[in-house]
Amino acid sequence: MIWASWRQQRLHLITLLGVLVVGTGVIALLRSSMVGDLTSAGLTQCVAQGDDCAVPGEVVKAFREAWGNPLDIGRLVITCAPALIGVFIGAPLFARELEQGTHVLAFTQSVSRTRWMFSKLAIALLPALVVLVALQSAVTWWISAAGQLGPRMNGPFNTLTFGIEHVSPVGYALFAFALGTFLGVVSRRTLVAMTAGLGAFVVVRFALSGLVDRLVPAQRLEVAPGEQLTVHEDGSLVIDYGWLDNAGQPVAEAKAGALVQACKTTPAGTPNTQEGYLACLPQSGLPQRFAVFVPPSQAWQVHLVDLAIFGGLALLLLAGTAWALRRQS
Repeated sequence: MIWASWRQQRLHLITLLGVLVVGTGVIALLRSSMVGDLTSAGLTQCVAQGDDCAVPGEVVKAFREAWGNPLDIGRLVITCAPALIGVFIGAPLFARELEQGTHVLAFTQSVSRTRWMFSKLAIALLPALVVLVALQSAVTWWISAAGQLGPRMNGPFNTLTFGIEHVSPVGYALFAFALGTFLGVVSRRTLVAMTAGLGAFVVVRFALSGLVDRLVPAQRLEVAPGEQLTVHEDGSLVIDYGWLDNAGQPVAEAKAGALVQACKTTPAGTPNTQEGYLACLPQSGLPQRFAVFVPPSQAWQVHLVDLAIFGGLALLLLAGTAWALRRQS
């Protein structure tokens, strides 16, 4: 059964091998070229220090302009890879057989439908995950060479950066693949499964991003009106922020905005001074600002929650696929 599944899927396995070889080769060449530019421009020390290094700002800006787009494209490739696995590997896996009627021959063999399904799933999914993890590691290796001069300057919760790090891409790929196979069995049409799978993956992927953020233990920071909420600058994932009243309860955004605006002017209608503005806020019922956030050091926890949610959905969809296949005639 495994040999028969391999023969059926040999084209996509060869394609995956080609993507792996070409992709890692291109990334290695790009990284080597980028490291050469860092060395020739004297930016090696800036990799760890970012804008605080002693190199003129024009040199740093020129490097970022030269390598910003290539690094973004590398991140975008890993971001889109799970969706491509679902569309081009998961969706046609069973849909093509059901559409063409070749599943009837498999169902008449001595091998059970469940074993037939898992054989096809294993041959299709495992190589795809290996290629994804290999390319993810290569892109991370490339990005790490740029340090604070590259995408990492925006912190681990940047949209493109977060989606390509740790175990999140694996969770997305599992979900996209399982979603494609399920829709393929239910619709029995390859094109329908590919189109619907892509749309559903994008919707669910972004709809659940807010849920993931709120399932991780967060910290709370409270500061006086004149102090800065540094969580907006240190790369933390800010879940909520605003003003607190004298009882320590959050103030509605509209009400807080009106009170802040009122404190910017004096009773006479002239612009208030900075001292007067800061003194007015506590008197108006806004003694503190607050922020609920996840620090960069806890990014790994968010990734684990991400994997748990999308991996759990993948298991449910695979169970649905098995149930639907057993009902096929």
